[in-house]
Amino acid sequence: MKKFVLKMVVWMAAIMMTVTAQAKTEDVGGRVVDAQGEPMPFVSVALLTADSTYIQGATSDENGYFLIQTTDACCILRLSYIGYRTKYVDVKGTEVGIVRMEQDQHMLKEITVKGQMPKTKLTGNSMITTIQGTVLGSSGTAKEMLGKVPGMTQKGDELEVLGKGTPIYYINGRKMQDNDELKRLRSEEIKSVEVITNPGAEYDATVSAVVRIKTVRREGEGFGFDLMAANEQDLVFGYSDPSSTLNLRYRHNNLDFFGMVNYWEWNNPNDVSIKQSTFLADNGSIKNILQDSHIRDNWHRKGVKSNLGFNWQINDRHSLGARVENHNQFRAYNNMWEDTENNLTGRDRSSQESHNRYPYNWQGNAYYNGQMGKLNIDLNVDFLTEKENSDNLIKVLLPAPQQMEQKSNSSSRLWAAKLVFSYPVWKGNLQAGTEMSFAKRESSSSITNYPLPSNDSEVKENNVAAFVAYNANLQKWGMLSAGLRYEHVGFDYTDHLNDKNSMTRYQDEFFPNITWAKQFGPVQTALSYAMRTMRPNYSLLSDHIMYINSLTLQQGDSKLKNSIRQEMSINAHYKWLSLIVHYERRDNSITQMPMAYNNEGVMLVKQANLKDPVRNLGIFLSANQTWGIYSPSWTIGGQKFWNTITYDDPRTDTGKKDVTYNKPFFFFNLNNTFRLRHRWQLEANTNIMTKGDVQNIRTLSPSFYLRFVVQKCWLKNDALCLRASINDVLQRDIQNVAMDCGFFYVEQKTQVRSHRLDISIRYTFNATKSKYKGTGAGKTEQERLGSN
Repeated sequence: MKKFVLKMVVWMAAIMMTVTAQAKTEDVGGRVVDAQGEPMPFVSVALLTADSTYIQGATSDENGYFLIQTTDACCILRLSYIGYRTKYVDVKGTEVGIVRMEQDQHMLKEITVKGQMPKTKLTGNSMITTIQGTVLGSSGTAKEMLGKVPGMTQKGDELEVLGKGTPIYYINGRKMQDNDELKRLRSEEIKSVEVITNPGAEYDATVSAVVRIKTVRREGEGFGFDLMAANEQDLVFGYSDPSSTLNLRYRHNNLDFFGMVNYWEWNNPNDVSIKQSTFLADNGSIKNILQDSHIRDNWHRKGVKSNLGFNWQINDRHSLGARVENHNQFRAYNNMWEDTENNLTGRDRSSQESHNRYPYNWQGNAYYNGQMGKLNIDLNVDFLTEKENSDNLIKVLLPAPQQMEQKSNSSSRLWAAKLVFSYPVWKGNLQAGTEMSFAKRESSSSITNYPLPSNDSEVKENNVAAFVAYNANLQKWGMLSAGLRYEHVGFDYTDHLNDKNSMTRYQDEFFPNITWAKQFGPVQTALSYAMRTMRPNYSLLSDHIMYINSLTLQQGDSKLKNSIRQEMSINAHYKWLSLIVHYERRDNSITQMPMAYNNEGVMLVKQANLKDPVRNLGIFLSANQTWGIYSPSWTIGGQKFWNTITYDDPRTDTGKKDVTYNKPFFFFNLNNTFRLRHRWQLEANTNIMTKGDVQNIRTLSPSFYLRFVVQKCWLKNDALCLRASINDVLQRDIQNVAMDCGFFYVEQKTQVRSHRLDISIRYTFNATKSKYKGTGAGKTEQERLGSN
């Protein structure tokens, strides 16, 4: 691996020397912005002769900059982008300055009337899909819409990038801190979605996929707002989950103020059945402990989220802003009832009632974007501070009455900064920068009337990273993106109750990535490789033991190692078809491992690293087309893992047992949209997943999810919309999984209560969008800290 990293460094140095050698050629550069002065990425720029003969071309980057290398800087530039009028600019030198594009209102109107499917373009390591004026632009919330975007899929209630897992999200360059933003953001507000399947060196090494959402920036000044009210009605238990969101905006000249208030409730009842079988050595014989449990788990949450911020666009070259958020959960509790039959005590019945309090949860971001000549500067500073207290009252009814109280407290603090410089060089853009994060998490726990040790620990982790990346348009040879990220991580774990468990470690790692993309006729292709890491959440880096029932405990591990992943992907796009092939190798994968806690049959489920590498291969095909009023969006795919784990098992002669997980699973996401007259829209969406293995989990039965939607809009620009849906119509959203761990075998069947009636209504007045450009720093650390 060291030789490979050395070769990458030499290779990057060779690129820099090549860049220097080519600097003598004559360049034509500039910047593309929209009518509001916002940068426009991925605009096609062509250099033409006076008689319109093509000379050379380029594509603007995410900040709107483009650079064309040529030996003859003449004569006309042609700029084109979907939904905008084609622009022609006379070239009178090497710098054309700022070019403003204007929307083609006639074209947008035609697109809206015909209801075309979105156009997707494969560019380097990402897939860009237009949303505005397409069928996807009328899909309700951003979360509902994203599951239909090429390159993405929805599994249950979670969104994933095909073959890459859960992504991080950016909205207008700002890292999304709250997952519920996707429920508050409407699809009508979204202009385009970029799905990055091979994030570059500017992203944290833990990030395997990025989704960048760009909203519609409408013209106009003054006051504007939109109001949304919704209710999710559980059709089985009768719970109601009301929510309402008010977005406020005021814009005058170059100043933009914005704020949001969101009230929400969340109730989630689940029924879980668990069967466990444990084999232990007992004086020369084998003792088999059997458990058959039924659990009713009810989660209740209620709170208010709010934010306030401003953006000051000083001029076309400089802007700054700040944003602060508060998450307040004033009601958070969980009720759980468990009834277990076993062959040791006969019956175990208990209840748990936990209450969570959040004294504070504040998050904030400040940014500066600037341009000095051709040099672009992007600076972000982030902070997070939060605290959580939890009281859990455990009542054991059988086999003997007993009452326990478990208390846990945690507090987190994070400061992060990210500075990125970019400069157009040769046939592309050179990027370099640094990112720093300083995180601290304190946690403690104790339990009464049960022999579990108390915990009082502190985790500190400082991450200092530097990166360099280069993106080049090599014309007939395609597009090349390459980067190298270096991370220095210092980790300190302090056990205030037992200093022997305290530890300090430092890691210095390099993470290379490279993507090559080329178009062969109508087929767009991309090939990529990357090395990444996966760090455990801070809640797992604790030796705190949680009580589950009288025979099951759960614990993290302060000595968990980071998981290393090597990924290779092939992407291809042809008209309305997209193909993704993904291969991955994981070393030190983190998973749950059972072990005997004592000789009385109590099991401890602990977080651990797997000794052997885990490999997986995924193949996914998406189709998006329109025939009249009917617009299907289908994705089919399959994934196969190769994983063998050696467990202890007293039933074998060697005391060991090899368990293999390699059964492939397949899924089908079939979304169907019908756009009728008078702005009526009907949807029938189906998600199917077959049996198969995922790392060290076996899925024992297929799941089937069916959803019907009806939507009606009124007023100009669909300012008023009513949307209703029935989810999990057949109540077949069931998760039935198993783990075979040699001496321990468990099956768990969960009936996810997603059979609900959702009704929402939205009204928008003077919908001028915020110009906020903060991109955020240290966001993966925020997720590891467990922020909401």
